[in-house]
This record gives sequence, structure tokens and C-alpha cells, in this order.
Amino acid sequence: DKLERRDVILNAALDLLAGADYHDISIAQIAKKAGLAKGTIFLYFQTKEDLFLQLQMREYRPWFDEINRRLSALSEKKQAAGINVFVEQTVSSLQKHPMMAHMAPILHVVLERNIKYATASEFKYFLLHEIRRTGALIEQCLPFLKKNEGQVFLLDLQVLLIGVIQLSRPAPVVKQVIEKERMDIFKIDFEKKLKEMLLALLSGRKALQE
Repeated sequence: DKLERRDVILNAALDLLAGADYHDISIAQIAKKAGLAKGTIFLYFQTKEDLFLQLQMREYRPWFDEINRRLSALSEKKQAAGINVFVEQTVSSLQKHPMMAHMAPILHVVLERNIKYATASEFKYFLLHEIRRTGALIEQCLPFLKKNEGQVFLLDLQVLLIGVIQLSRPAPVVKQVIEKERMDIFKIDFEKKLKEMLLALLSGRKALQE
């Protein structure tokens, strides 16, 4: 079955990504992991970037479902969610979908670079639909946000996520230097830093509305 084989390929890529950097993974390795010939991969995906972009889209879906469930539960309480509660729920949802966050730093600078118009259009329309849906729920939970600012928050979240992930996961040699030279200022805790940045962002936005 074509869809099943496509999933086998994506699962193989996901397994490899869990233990290696994107740039160190080849189509040949993915094919071997999937038990397929290298040429078979290109019957389903035009390029390596296309393959991993489709994987990222597959990882996005359950995260959007997860955050939407959490936000719906908050909005059903008939009272505005505090910023702290909202941030806790947001970061917690990201931690439940680590591979989606793991691929965030390469999404725009790598995966969106070597794809065709149709693929880019499909991906962006998918994101647009999900961002609109989730953005509306965010505005219900945080009523100080103006119309469409929930969508803007999700884009801000992507920006912060990329930056915090990169800083919290230094290259091995850089990590050695930080440890050996006791440069503690460069030790970034992903969860703590992302929460700090989101709290600052939303508190500032709320202050502007008051």
C-alpha cells in the first residue's frame, strides 16, 4: 500500500533523526532503515528536504491537536486563563512532541529551500489553517489579545522556539568549552528559558492594552 510505505519511510527518517543530525542523514541511510531501495524513496519524495518537510508536517498535526485540546479545556472554564497557566500548558505541549520542536531550527533555513511550489503551497496552507484555528482559541484564553493576535503569538512562539533550542543544544565541542571553562552564562535550560521568554512577551503585550 502506497500510504503505508510512505509512513515506513517517514518513520525511518524519524528514527534516524532521533540519534543523528539532519545534515548527517542520507537518503541511502533512510532507504536502508526502511528496507527499501534508494530509488524507491524518490517515488514518494522529490528531495531529502521534501521528505523531512513532510515529516515535520506529520509531527505538527498531533501537536496542534494537543494544544487545541488544552486550550479548549481552559476556555470551557468560562474564565480567562492566567498568563502563567497558559504558558505552562504551551510549553508542556511542546515537551510532549519533542521531534516537532527538534526540527524547528532547520524548517525555514533548510527544509523550505529545496522544494517545489506545490509542496511549499501545501505546507503553508496547512500551517495557515492550523494557525487560524489555534489562534482563535488562544484569544479566548487570553482576552487581552486583539483579533488575530493569537495567530501572531504562534509565529512569535516559532521564533522563540528556534532561538531557545539552538542556544540550549550547543555543539559537543562548544559544550565541552562551556563545561571546562565554567562559562555558566551559556548554559541554557530549554524549558525555563522558553517559559521566561513567553511570559515576558505576553506580559508586555497585556501591559500595552491596559
